Amino acid sequence: MFATGAATALLSEAGWRVVLRVATQGIGDAADKLSASCELLGIDEWGWLGTKDRWIDDGGASGPRTLAAADPSDLAAAVEQAITETRPQLVLTVGRDGLTGHPDHIAVSRAVQQQKIHALGARLRAQDVQVGYELMEQLLPGEKVGSGLVTGCTLPLREIGKAPESQRRQALDQYYAGLGTTDIPELLTTYGRRGDSLLLRAIFDVSGWDTDRFEVLSSSGSDVPSFP
Repeated sequence: MFATGAATALLSEAGWRVVLRVATQGIGDAADKLSASCELLGIDEWGWLGTKDRWIDDGGASGPRTLAAADPSDLAAAVEQAITETRPQLVLTVGRDGLTGHPDHIAVSRAVQQQKIHALGARLRAQDVQVGYELMEQLLPGEKVGSGLVTGCTLPLREIGKAPESQRRQALDQYYAGLGTTDIPELLTTYGRRGDSLLLRAIFDVSGWDTDRFEVLSSSGSDVPSFP
């Protein structure tokens, strides 16, 4: 939801049919939370890339069942199959840096880059990342926030916006109450994690919740579809 939430909501509002494919299995009631978020963002359908338990997210440790450890050709084949089944005009995913440097995200981005499809990868601006770090240092002096892999870029990026920011904030609330809507100083009293999710929350408070920014990952060679 951090990567493409604004673009997803905006495209849905413009009449696009939006389909989500999830590559790694979550834990507990993650699927229920995802379903609630999808409804808020206007996602018409979601399902698994491959099967539910084919790949797992182990927190970036790159264990044997993660996307990062998978055979790249197997992952590319799964992405190609999903594209064949859904026949999208456009694929939105994370950029070449995985948005946060997460090895699984980078693996997915690379698999999408191999496809003959219009594909955009979400990126952060380096200037916004820096201000996000500065905000966290003010609020949590001396504490490390984030993995250290979130850097952003200075490339010219394509913007898709402006979407109602309330949808995106409420979608994040489905994963943890207040993650999207509670002011950060108050959120810190209940949210004990100090990972990339908290850093991204700060970055989007700085850069805006209503717009997503993308780099071009691949093209089909035909006309690029028009966006809102």
